[in-house]
Amino acid sequence: MIEIDGRNLALADIAAVADGASVHLSPGALIRMAASQESAVATASKRPVYGRSTGVGANRTVALAEVGGSDTHGLKLLRSHAVDAGRPLDRRTVRAMMVVRLSQLAAGGSGIDPGIAAALSDLINANVVPEIREFGGIGTADLQALAGTALTMLGEREPLGGGGARRSVDGWATADALPFISSSALTIAQAVLAHQELSGLLKNAESVAALSFVAMSGNAEALSPAVAAAADTPAVAEAANTFHGLVQGSGEPSRIQDPYCLRTLPQIFGSQAEELQALGALLSRLVTAGNENPLVHGSASDGLHDVAHHGLFQMTNLARRVDTLQLAIGAACATHLRRIDLLCDPTYTGLHPFLAEDGTGQSGVMMLEYVAAAAVGRIRANGQPASLQTVVLSLGAEEDASFASLATAQLQSTVEALATVTAVELVCASRALRLQGRRPEELGSTRLRAMLEAGLTLPYDVTDRDLRGDLEQAQQLVRASH
Repeated sequence: MIEIDGRNLALADIAAVADGASVHLSPGALIRMAASQESAVATASKRPVYGRSTGVGANRTVALAEVGGSDTHGLKLLRSHAVDAGRPLDRRTVRAMMVVRLSQLAAGGSGIDPGIAAALSDLINANVVPEIREFGGIGTADLQALAGTALTMLGEREPLGGGGARRSVDGWATADALPFISSSALTIAQAVLAHQELSGLLKNAESVAALSFVAMSGNAEALSPAVAAAADTPAVAEAANTFHGLVQGSGEPSRIQDPYCLRTLPQIFGSQAEELQALGALLSRLVTAGNENPLVHGSASDGLHDVAHHGLFQMTNLARRVDTLQLAIGAACATHLRRIDLLCDPTYTGLHPFLAEDGTGQSGVMMLEYVAAAAVGRIRANGQPASLQTVVLSLGAEEDASFASLATAQLQSTVEALATVTAVELVCASRALRLQGRRPEELGSTRLRAMLEAGLTLPYDVTDRDLRGDLEQAQQLVRASH
């Protein structure tokens, strides 16, 4: 069970909840939210508060005046903002969104009724997942996704997978409507899940690249401590040391200078690691940050209560961080493809062309190179910076957007494509090493031995045949822990 205290939430814990772990709101979080609610009420009694006593967007200058003392504006807001379109998102992504939003509410900056947060916690633990569709957010808060979640909690929408609508809350006060939906929790959740998968995938991709290095008898001088000491960033230096440890003692080099796809491994993987770490640091902040608009602060008990209307909900930094990581991954693709190409070249492996059974014109792994190139095409297309997008909406009241939601969706697509590219390289490198008669016990690195052992579980048959099963198995291997 993952405790949600509004102060700390590990990215790995978000992934665990996405995979089915339950959650528990800490007593401190409930106390903090109750205090925030008191401050919001006290402030709204003295001055206008956006979304609480006024409309939203272009209606921000309209004072709310319910007829006959009723309180229906909040329900109207949720219903009107819940529209989305496209394919439904998967259960894992939506559960991650729910726990991110729960953590943000627990931080105590929204002024929301703690009972709403408790109901959201119960929804997660009951594994009732709202149906959220892909088109809605533009990087200025995932209003549609969270409004749709509220409608599911109200029993007005069926959850993902159907089974009938079920009510978990009775009514929704206007004071709690905007505070619930004013968040980029879906966008953040998508980035967290992509980050967590990339953390393992890029580490395995390092090991696979090292197998290719060994299969082509690369020159480890390019990875030496002297080179690491001269590196332009600590991440590149660390990558050089990592690769040096992976390949050290694996055999004599065949060349004085290797092709770039082997010689520049530290730069390629170091830059990706550097950008991944920067994204992780930002996400760790965002999952407990009070980016609510308006932000409730101060205390009602000492009279210092107030709200701040702001623009922190625009995920400009998140979009930029994701874009930069995409560029690093896209830049690496040329060397991924080149290593796959050279593994098929007898000049570099001493084997038959395309790692075929013999030299009679068999195609061997030829078509895997095409599959990898298709996946690289997707990665490069995803690398078009989403943060350069903009739009004017709501009668001109909102004249920009970060499109972080587009960036994170692209990053999730990149993860899938990169797993394919890495799997192709694993199939080729493992086949090359097997045909060369190399065995895991010959390798000095425990980590590299484990990757080769995994690769050698792939089918042994090198005659021309359907390789789809090999590739699917390899995709599972590069996404697993070794």
